[in-house]
Amino acid sequence: MATDNKKKGLEIPQTKGTFQLQGITTGTAKDSFYKETLTKTQKPFRMINFGLQTDKETSIYVNLNGGEQDEVYFSKTKTIDNKKTTEIEKVAWQDRFKFNKEEFKLIGVNVGVTKKLDAKNNTVNDKKNLTPYDACKEIGDNLKDDQSVFIRGNIEYSHFDSNGNTKHSVKFIPSQVSLCKDVNFEVEGFEPTALFTQTIVFNRIEQDQEDKTRFKVAAKIIGYNSVEDAEFIIINKDLATQFKKGLKPYWSITVSGIINMLKNVEEVTTTDAWGEPNKMNKNNAPMIRELIIVGADPSSIDKETYSESIIDVAVAKISANKKAEKDFGGSNVSDNWGSNITGSASTADSDDAWD
Repeated sequence: MATDNKKKGLEIPQTKGTFQLQGITTGTAKDSFYKETLTKTQKPFRMINFGLQTDKETSIYVNLNGGEQDEVYFSKTKTIDNKKTTEIEKVAWQDRFKFNKEEFKLIGVNVGVTKKLDAKNNTVNDKKNLTPYDACKEIGDNLKDDQSVFIRGNIEYSHFDSNGNTKHSVKFIPSQVSLCKDVNFEVEGFEPTALFTQTIVFNRIEQDQEDKTRFKVAAKIIGYNSVEDAEFIIINKDLATQFKKGLKPYWSITVSGIINMLKNVEEVTTTDAWGEPNKMNKNNAPMIRELIIVGADPSSIDKETYSESIIDVAVAKISANKKAEKDFGGSNVSDNWGSNITGSASTADSDDAWD
């Protein structure tokens, strides 16, 4: 089934990914929580980085940044002849707080990190639609540790060079940050909310040779102007078998699952003249993030949009663009498919589940 995403950047559809988290805030007292700086062109730029504890042992960090823009965009959705259409209004940056055309909503970040009284004298979130630049300030000024928060947003994949080795990065970029009902890890039957959904371009699946109960899915993620390698994990053998039998390289499919964090621990042995070797654990680095697939939607399988040749052309275009930037300068910035859990996360406060 062909994707509905519009062709942008690389002239092939992007493979979008989203996430939902619910938990207790941490890391807001660190110097890295909120920062203000200037871009290379001396324009103001803001950043936030904080953690959300989703169970007794796991914290997942989210990042948001943004700078001043020339314009912002407001949208309004309307239905004509049973078809939804979107109307867009472009507004100058300095007028972003003045624009109040009926039913138009800023295309930005939904923030609700303070409380107010509504018309019925009930205490509710003070909901604001803000640019990423303004959202960073609102969150930086008001969010504190140990608050219960619901976050949803988009997943961003990238890579970078580190001492000659390619490192892959996955970031969770919020499109909504809202206070929610208290999260209690001790309540009976507590289930963490750390969910994702992602369209992938399948490459291959292999059994983990060190732990044969796990299977590694290698895939491509298509961004606006990037093609990234990504790895996902499957621990359901039937689902892994279905992937192996039911998918071919360069077919795309939408998967869903849970965000898991593992401690990066290595067992080391020390010996000396005083007796038997001593085995101990060594922490190599912070937690390792895994995206574990628990289900896939077979109706989303697209056999035509992507192919090896199409991906190769996209990669060549990326290389040419990077070379041009370097040379001339440029800007930066009920079957075995399992259960699809997209949207099954509870916000714990329906008032905070914005469209």
